[in-house]
Amino acid sequence: MIGLRGGLSLANQSTPPYTDFTVSSRTGFLAGGQLDYWFNPSWAFSAQILYDQKGNTLTGTSPENGLPETDDISLGYIEIPLTAKVALGTGAAKPYFFAGPTIGFLASANDHQTTTAFGTTYTDQTTDISNSFQTVDLGLLFGAGFSYQMSSGMQFLVDAGYALGLANVEKTANTQVNETINSRDIRVAAAVMFPLQ
Repeated sequence: MIGLRGGLSLANQSTPPYTDFTVSSRTGFLAGGQLDYWFNPSWAFSAQILYDQKGNTLTGTSPENGLPETDDISLGYIEIPLTAKVALGTGAAKPYFFAGPTIGFLASANDHQTTTAFGTTYTDQTTDISNSFQTVDLGLLFGAGFSYQMSSGMQFLVDAGYALGLANVEKTANTQVNETINSRDIRVAAAVMFPLQ
């Protein structure tokens, strides 16, 4: 079966504690295609190719001027999850579980920085920070969902998953900071699948 997938991702990064900043999650989107090959009614191999927004948000005090600062770190990846799926039951409506590795290729990395004080914005700029991040991110994806198959063979899917980054995505040689940053995201998505035969 082949189809289209889209949804939202609540992204964050596993980082060392920052002295002057608080790290919080950011909401992005994911969209792309999906191919499922079913060996039997219960087991399938699923391959996806997605555009996935990751990153995080930093809030604190600017070390340069002492003003309140927000950094919205947006990382765009072309991501390829390769998962095994197991479906339960025999009817048209089935719950399913999935797990497997993912590989992501960095497409963009930007820092939208703002500093404000007393209702006045002093800085509002977006900077390309691609040189600070590795071009490849490896991780594990696992989750669960629910499918409904119509009499025509078309299938609707809704699922939620957790992506656990395993690689340090920061280029420490460029940032000159000895730290490890791993991507994390919770994703909720829907898909519509069509039979190929």
